[in-house]
Amino acid sequence: MRRRDWLLGLSWLLACKEQASALTVPKNGRLAFEIWRKGSQIGTHTLDFVQKDGALTITIAVRIAVFFGPIRLFHYTMDGVEQWTDGQIFHIETITNDDGKADHMRADRTTAGLMVQGTGTATYLAPPDALPATHWNIAELNGPWINPQNGKLDHPHIVSLGEEMVTLANSGMARGEHYRVSGDVSLDLWYGTDKSWLSLSFTGKDGSIIRYLRRAG
Repeated sequence: MRRRDWLLGLSWLLACKEQASALTVPKNGRLAFEIWRKGSQIGTHTLDFVQKDGALTITIAVRIAVFFGPIRLFHYTMDGVEQWTDGQIFHIETITNDDGKADHMRADRTTAGLMVQGTGTATYLAPPDALPATHWNIAELNGPWINPQNGKLDHPHIVSLGEEMVTLANSGMARGEHYRVSGDVSLDLWYGTDKSWLSLSFTGKDGSIIRYLRRAG
């Protein structure tokens, strides 16, 4: 084995080990968020976790609709499944309807690494430390992001803004770490003291602020 190949293999193994150590699965098997805009709830984002024999399957469902009276101005849906085994991601697949525009992506673990394809990119081999930006796994902050809508590889710049109190659904509060994401992606993320995903916010196409409020449980 050439030294370069050995170093690449070592980098891949270390990245997998770091990913495995960072997995935070909710005790009740679910993360559920209300999505709010201009004081009104416009949707939901849920992730359901099932663990069995060292395997972890996450089912993702996003539903957003913005109305003006009875008229629907915007809608967005995403359905996906993300699968891990022994702390290592080996498959993700999603289908998205972004206000009438169809997107899809898929990534599968091969002997060479994670192979990604989607509407936003030609098929490529992801870097060893890249993860799908499905946000439940705080380890995504340590490397490139695989866009879960179209498969595009993003290189966000992430800065920690420190701890603060985060608003939850039903007016609850929780302490979390605030991360500002810029560059290829622009949004804010919050993770709790247990490293679980607490909240997210971003600016919509119309300039309004979209905010995720996590439900208790």
